[in-house]
Amino acid sequence: MASLSVVIPHWPLDEETNEALRRCVSSFPDECEKLVVVNDGTGYARNVNIGLRLATSDFVAVVNNDCRLEDGNIFDLCIADAVTSPLIIGERQGIGQSIEPGGFHGCFWVAPKLVLDRVGLLDERFEWAYWEDDDFIARVHDAGFATLQVASVLVKHVGGLTTVKIPEHRDWLELNARRFEEKWGRMPAEIPRYRQVRGSGTWHFCQNCQTWPSGDYDEAPTIPSGGEECGQCRSLRARKECAFY
Repeated sequence: MASLSVVIPHWPLDEETNEALRRCVSSFPDECEKLVVVNDGTGYARNVNIGLRLATSDFVAVVNNDCRLEDGNIFDLCIADAVTSPLIIGERQGIGQSIEPGGFHGCFWVAPKLVLDRVGLLDERFEWAYWEDDDFIARVHDAGFATLQVASVLVKHVGGLTTVKIPEHRDWLELNARRFEEKWGRMPAEIPRYRQVRGSGTWHFCQNCQTWPSGDYDEAPTIPSGGEECGQCRSLRARKECAFY
């Protein structure tokens, strides 16, 4: 079996954040090496990198402190020559959603040490928080590695427990967006968050919806004029059980 280190950066802002960390850490099996990088807001990329340098396993998981493993075998995420993410069940639409629907999710990803050796660690020029994961995935793809979602592994993600509590977080978002554009000379394409069976007019946003379109579908970043949300997706969102696309 592959060996796996779990890196969890943690800014102990309040008891809600600390309780989320306790749930996060306790959800992982004992076989995992667990590295909690406690900090006082000195930057997400910087503190992830501290953990990555300390990790001793063949694979490393980078996990937000408000995630918890709910179901499945975490070692199924250990795939050679690929960066993987589980199926993420989010509690808040629009907060902490994937930057690569159906593939990489910045709140929880696993990479082989050999891939990190080729691609490099997170770029610490993206200060405080945001856009370091967009940059990382751009480098992963440039290096020729795949990103995969392993839907048999299920993770719950609260979203927004740390950075959105900081008044300056929108300034960080804008500043790091400019840094991404300066570095790459472009911005990422708009993310398609919705799917419809071609021509149906009913748009889905939960991958775990029973009628999620898997063939002959259209995608869009927002619901087009005249379209409607899927009722089952709305229900999953209301129950905080939606795997937001």
